[in-house]
Amino acid sequence: MLTETQRATLAAFADVIVPPDDAPGGAEAGAVAFVEDLLARELAPHAAEYAAFLDTLAASGLDFSPEQTASPIFKLAAETVHEAYWTSDIGQRAVGFLATH
Repeated sequence: MLTETQRATLAAFADVIVPPDDAPGGAEAGAVAFVEDLLARELAPHAAEYAAFLDTLAASGLDFSPEQTASPIFKLAAETVHEAYWTSDIGQRAVGFLATH
């Protein structure tokens, strides 16, 4: 559903929203696949707007303007990345809900 450029932008955005540090970031937690699944189902009505948002981010080099960060689509994108992270095994291990290996 998303283009390769949009997927790469989403992965970079995911790592801005949930940066890798002692634990993996949003991209490694599977945010791209999680969001693509949401866009194919529950968020299908927002899929075109989400894709356009990713195109805008790619064109800006992930340089967020105050208007962008205040927009509903930015908030939706950040929320979906957070949901992806905290429902993943990586996110749950980061807060101790799952044992680390």
